[in-house]
Amino acid sequence: MRNSSVSTVVLTLAAATMAVAAQLVAAQERAFPTRPIELIVPFAPGGGSGITGEVIKKIISDEKLSPQPLTITFKPGASGQVGWTYLATRKGNAHTIATATASFSYGFVQKQMQVAPEDFTPIALMLVDTQLMVASPQSGFKTMQDVIDASRKNPNSVKVGGTGASGSDANLAAMITSAVKIKLNYIPFKSGGEVNAAILGGHVDAALGNPNELAGYVEAGKLVPLAVFTDERVPGLKDVPTMKEVGHNVVSHSARGIVAPAGLAKHEEQFLIELMRKVTQSKGWAEYAGKNMMTVKFLGGADYAK
Repeated sequence: MRNSSVSTVVLTLAAATMAVAAQLVAAQERAFPTRPIELIVPFAPGGGSGITGEVIKKIISDEKLSPQPLTITFKPGASGQVGWTYLATRKGNAHTIATATASFSYGFVQKQMQVAPEDFTPIALMLVDTQLMVASPQSGFKTMQDVIDASRKNPNSVKVGGTGASGSDANLAAMITSAVKIKLNYIPFKSGGEVNAAILGGHVDAALGNPNELAGYVEAGKLVPLAVFTDERVPGLKDVPTMKEVGHNVVSHSARGIVAPAGLAKHEEQFLIELMRKVTQSKGWAEYAGKNMMTVKFLGGADYAK
């Protein structure tokens, strides 16, 4: 009888120990993040993706939205493909995420990516951006029609800078060329910052980019605004006509979001989705979007993938 009682006690203690151990393991698996989250910006510093990444980082810090900070690493090259390909190699690592723009989707459509959509986890769409075309004062262009006339007179003579050989700027240049029946000399750069340097230095005649990259120079009188590519005029650029007003139906939007590598645990994916949701709900995000003529739009996880 005594031996039976001892055995029962031993078995009970063993079961309790196993249960506690299992709970500890489960708690450790749920603990996320356990170290800083690295945000990959697949373009050079100074462009729209870098600026947006810095804003996300600041809001997460200021609002204390994560137990671990966000750090930023720039990995430019091949219209963003270098950074996104690197992200894909981090399979299962939820502590590494990246900014995503239209170039991310174009890379798959145009079969320029060395990886597949299945190599990524969509986290969140956070902004919808538009595009602006500006001219260097040295070019002599005052209006979009000036650019059109010059391109018709001398095809490929107008040098237009943009971010990437593929992506929203390159795609917009192609749309303009097709709709207006002109030939522009599109010159790709690694980031919006490099585009700005080129046009401010007079190395290109015109540039395509997002308002958050170019509007400040327009306001300072350093660049000449030519057209926005929206259905209606953009708040903050009320004097700038749409391309529709110029006489050509060219409309372009650029989505900004966050992606992660494939293979994330469900609780890690959900944490990142909710983290970005909280960022988009913050006052700082609304101010950033409003100041830079962007629209706040949140789609999380599977909804973003659509």
